Amino acid sequence: MVDDAIWQICIYGLCVGVVIAVMLGLPPLLGERHWKKPERRSESATAVPYECGIQPTGSGQVRPPVQYYLIAMFFVIFDVEAAYLYAWAVAVPETGWLGFIEVSIFVAILLSSLAYLWLTGALDWNTQSQRPSVRHRWTPHTTESKEFYNDRVA
Repeated sequence: MVDDAIWQICIYGLCVGVVIAVMLGLPPLLGERHWKKPERRSESATAVPYECGIQPTGSGQVRPPVQYYLIAMFFVIFDVEAAYLYAWAVAVPETGWLGFIEVSIFVAILLSSLAYLWLTGALDWNTQSQRPSVRHRWTPHTTESKEFYNDRVA
């Protein structure tokens, strides 16, 4: 019985290894190799990556704004909330009123955190509404300037 299970796992692992070898080995063998053709080496587009036939303009190292990360964190938080509430909904008969009170406290905490984020402007896409700008006053060791500077990084 145990020997059958071990052989099945070994055969499965061998099949997975063959699939990986085929997926990694066939594309270099079947694909066109520009570096072997001297007439194709001088073409400017041979080494340039493109997508959908559009030539790239600028660097691929573009940093998205912070709002994208905020939205991603909110999604993760509320997705985890949905997973907990689903597990609670499945176990309602076993938890009874104590489970209902615990879930009510959990949802109240999440709603209060959502209200806090909403009131502080974390859900606004406008960068000026997320945090007040920092103003520096003149100090003796700096240059004599009456201007106020904004420390905000956009």
